[in-house]
Amino acid sequence: MREQNPDHSNLKFIRLTSLFVDITKKNFWLLTILTTIFAATTLHYFDNNILIFFFLSPLFYIIRNLELNKKNSFLLYFNFFLYFLISTTWFSIFGIHIIVLMSLYLSLFWFLPIIVWKKIEKNIPRKLYTISLPIFLTSSEILRNSGTFAFGLETPGYFLVDTPFMYIASLIGVTGLTFLIFYINMLFSSKKNISKALYLLSFLIIAGTAINFLYSNYHDTKNQEFTILQGNFRPIFLYNENYEKLINKQYIDLFDQAKQYPNSLIVTPEVIFRTCLNKESIITPNQPSLIGSIYCKDDSYYNSIYFLNKNEKRLVYEKEHLVPFGEFNPIPKSLSFLDKFLPQLGNFKEGKNPKSFEYRDLYIGFLICFEDTLPNLIYKRLKNSKINLLVVASNDGWFKNTIEPIEHLNISRFRAIEFGIPIIRAANTGPSAFINSNGDIMEILPANKAGVLFYDFKIKRYKTLYSKISSKEEKLFILISSIILTLSFFNIFRKFL
Repeated sequence: MREQNPDHSNLKFIRLTSLFVDITKKNFWLLTILTTIFAATTLHYFDNNILIFFFLSPLFYIIRNLELNKKNSFLLYFNFFLYFLISTTWFSIFGIHIIVLMSLYLSLFWFLPIIVWKKIEKNIPRKLYTISLPIFLTSSEILRNSGTFAFGLETPGYFLVDTPFMYIASLIGVTGLTFLIFYINMLFSSKKNISKALYLLSFLIIAGTAINFLYSNYHDTKNQEFTILQGNFRPIFLYNENYEKLINKQYIDLFDQAKQYPNSLIVTPEVIFRTCLNKESIITPNQPSLIGSIYCKDDSYYNSIYFLNKNEKRLVYEKEHLVPFGEFNPIPKSLSFLDKFLPQLGNFKEGKNPKSFEYRDLYIGFLICFEDTLPNLIYKRLKNSKINLLVVASNDGWFKNTIEPIEHLNISRFRAIEFGIPIIRAANTGPSAFINSNGDIMEILPANKAGVLFYDFKIKRYKTLYSKISSKEEKLFILISSIILTLSFFNIFRKFL
């Protein structure tokens, strides 16, 4: 028999592959942590949005091949902690310990579903294997954005702003976009699924571009002139009478500037007057105005919006969803010793039964501060209502020169796309903007600048698919996760598949 000569090129490839595998096994956590740092930094500070479809794939690759033990579980949790630590540096005004606590909390919503998934991994059918983890993670994101402690920022779907993908939110919302991000990352983590991921990305680009074109040519408009006031004052923790007088004077001067637009409706940011406007008259504007201030009743305080016009004063909105620790203290009295470690900025009560405010041919709905980060709240607000314009009154001045104000602005843009509704965003330190129902910024007053912003706004609202299925979509994700979890835990799938 003739002896076969070995193929030296194949041997060289095998050796290189073996070397790479050895290096990866020894340093895979180091490589993943470096990837996490790179992803968090570029996504938050360099606007490389497209990376969101790739940054989790190295981690998913490791998770698929991970031996679940205490050491690996700790390293996995640390990875997520590091990501959120970089992502939430804008919380630094409240102290480093707040960033650490927030990062530990947010990390749980990625860590726990992955640990559960690894526990049942062997029982998940091959057809559901790739899609099951993205479903679990998306369901966890839904839970994170629900309830008293809802934290609607840092959801992956928001990173798709200013890309063709963002317009798909009119069909499936940020929740659906978040699922697609997890799913495509999962596909990229397996060599055999890379082509499928690329095909899906190509389809989504085409779909997003088409949706943007269709909605951009939608015509059914009403015109109304508006003027936004932006005072550009940094909030302070402790009340200072002289500082409050300075703020009041600044906004009164801005009201005088707005007189050059006599036919416009004035809109102000959140709580520009830190007094009970129903008991004290600081200003009597000569033109219709929506003013953020405080409403007092029976020793209770409400973060509110008033409508003022010459001799007319009317309360039109009391904030419904308060920010824990910022606007109320959720800690029971038995644990009051924890208060000194946590920020306490206010003591407000929740508003009840929010209604739309009718002005001329408009039906205006209101959101204050982080309420626009909660799509389910807006879904309930808009359901079976005539609201065709949303006003978001905010104050992001706490976060100084960080990325938070821009992130918050982008969230309002996604709400506009999801519900097909125009939004006026008035922020104390900016940016303030007019956002059309397709998420486009029509006029903007940049951050860290005082002034007035006038715009003759074309108001058009249309019914999107997401505006009809929002809560149903969330329930569907939770239901599918529960079914996969239950059947896999008891290994019942083998009886059906």
